[in-house]
Amino acid sequence: MGSHSITIAVVSHDAGSSEILCALIREYFDLYSWYIFAIAQSPMGRLCERYHLPFSPIEDPRQQLQSINPDVLFFGTGWQEKIERPYVRFCKEHSIPTVAFLDHWSNYRKRFGFPNEGWEENLGDFTAVTDQRALFLAESFALPNPVGLKNFYLRNTIAQARQKKIHPTNNLLFLSEPTDAVALRTHGDKNYWGFTQYSALEDILKHFEQFGCVGLTIRLHPSDNANGYKKILKAYPHIRAQINDAAVCELTDQLLCAKIVIGFDTMALYIAALLERPVLSYLPSKNRDFLLPLPQERQVRSLLKIPPNLLAPSHLKSDDFGMDFALFLKTIVAKGQNV
Repeated sequence: MGSHSITIAVVSHDAGSSEILCALIREYFDLYSWYIFAIAQSPMGRLCERYHLPFSPIEDPRQQLQSINPDVLFFGTGWQEKIERPYVRFCKEHSIPTVAFLDHWSNYRKRFGFPNEGWEENLGDFTAVTDQRALFLAESFALPNPVGLKNFYLRNTIAQARQKKIHPTNNLLFLSEPTDAVALRTHGDKNYWGFTQYSALEDILKHFEQFGCVGLTIRLHPSDNANGYKKILKAYPHIRAQINDAAVCELTDQLLCAKIVIGFDTMALYIAALLERPVLSYLPSKNRDFLLPLPQERQVRSLLKIPPNLLAPSHLKSDDFGMDFALFLKTIVAKGQNV
């Protein structure tokens, strides 16, 4: 079977797994027949437009899949939309193998509807992960057939960032996340973890002189807004601060020119560590576990005494993880033919 005769259907919504899927598609675009299904204004739709990847709007999954008769379905996972589910259901009914793509290191079972009854029906026949930590988590949650694939999104991001000319700013960069909104939606309590993005910013401002920075930059998460931060900053007029919108400021530019990068457990913090920036994963309460695969000393619960070595560059290497993609596809398609 020539590689071109393998037809791969892809459906995704949320940004994390969509980035991983789009980078994979771009890497192997000419070798296989790809059919992407996405909502135009979703993170996946916008990524397809940015990378000039053709996609079809989400319609009747049954008709769409019957018309292309795929050998395999790749689907994204996340917490926002569940557009992939009818596609997964159709493929399972017709013995077409399915592969769930996981990004980050959180909520691996909740993405599939756990603990609701019948949540296992939303799982893939295979579970694609892109690093050792994710593989360990997928195995420990007994997700079906975890398989390691290369993370071309991270690889490309790091490679492009290394080409850039940097103008250091001497600023502390705080990567915001809408922690209160997530806690409220997931647990019914804004302060469920014992802190919010606002109380964390207060801590950073109170201990600001420890970092030896001349100013503060807040990079706003796409689903966060500036008002709460502006209120807090008013009480610290002596600290020069700016708030930047993620849609306007390129992520790696901001990571590279910061003196130190602080966040909770956003993927951007992991990227910063791979770019050898000084990073701190800061969770000011024991109610929340550290998720990022960072060195333990860079995971802190308090800003009271920051050891000077943490203001030095991080040394984190992304290992050469993941199996050969052609072999991976062959294994899956063979499984589909044996069902």
